[in-house]
Amino acid sequence: MPGEQLNYFKFKWLNNEGKETGLFRKRGTFDGETLVLNDVALPIDSIVSFDAREKFIAVAVVTPQGEVTSIAAALSGMAASELKSRVDAACSGVWAQKEKKELEQTGEGHRYRDGCCRHCDATVVLTDMEPSPQVYCGYCDELSTTDAKPALLSAERGLKICEECGMFSRPKKFTIFYFYFLVVLWGFRQRVTWRCPACMRGEAWKMFFGNLLFVIGVPVAIAQLIRAYGGSVSGPFAGLDKANIKASRGEPIKAVDDYRAILKRVPNSAGIKFNIGLGLLKQKTEMAAESFKLALKDCANYTPAANALAHCYKELGQEEELKALKKKWGQEEPEPESGSQEPSALPTGEPPALPSS
Repeated sequence: MPGEQLNYFKFKWLNNEGKETGLFRKRGTFDGETLVLNDVALPIDSIVSFDAREKFIAVAVVTPQGEVTSIAAALSGMAASELKSRVDAACSGVWAQKEKKELEQTGEGHRYRDGCCRHCDATVVLTDMEPSPQVYCGYCDELSTTDAKPALLSAERGLKICEECGMFSRPKKFTIFYFYFLVVLWGFRQRVTWRCPACMRGEAWKMFFGNLLFVIGVPVAIAQLIRAYGGSVSGPFAGLDKANIKASRGEPIKAVDDYRAILKRVPNSAGIKFNIGLGLLKQKTEMAAESFKLALKDCANYTPAANALAHCYKELGQEEELKALKKKWGQEEPEPESGSQEPSALPTGEPPALPSS
């Protein structure tokens, strides 16, 4: 809550290579109004985005001079995700009120509308968006059904776009590990990614066979195989990973049957309809566009579906529809000058990535 002093946390700064700097950890606090990192005070109205991954955070800030700068740190004690949730909830409310005030000053306050993410409590601005059963939160990148009962809300939590395949699923931490021993030379290679169980499977099998020769890496590969096959999405969204695999293999019609089974249990799911559109995209662009439209009916502010629909309109040469979509999303831009690059269709809603560790 604003004004309430949170327990302080310890952290270390990260350099441009994502490495921790300094011998001693520094102190940080967040009281709902100001994020303090040692001697750096960041008012919430200056924070543009706050990204967190495991123990790492990256904060983009607007300086008094109007420039955007970023800082990164590694936390201990308080989980980075917990701090992100608190900062996002506070920042989103400030930015929403700022937009509301700007509209009121121009006599268009009636256009303002907002909603609340039921997963992270962030305020989501829905100005000019039609009412829909779901809300997409650009802070936690998740969909939430407005009137969902606790069971459905719990099932929705963690479902988002997979960084690897770009499909709606439940991405998890996945460690890629290879060990080698060449008589006088030995070592290992490790990389951490976040991907859905369907994307884990192929890489886990590559790890298994790639580590067979030197054995040591095999247990890690087996553990990842168990997670890949045993960690599939369950509950109301059971069958999602199986459907995604079919869609990614170029079998959209077979995948649609599995997606329909999920939609019988969860009729309002922009993510599922988005996946159907992705599956159809390479073969049936017009049908894909219709599926993305259905996704936007379930969630009017679902950025991934809007981006995909803009792509379809461009591929189909539907300039008027593309122009109307851009206008609705506040992306009206002047015609590019000769030789200049064409502006991107819509914002991605994704925060800047953390430096690799």
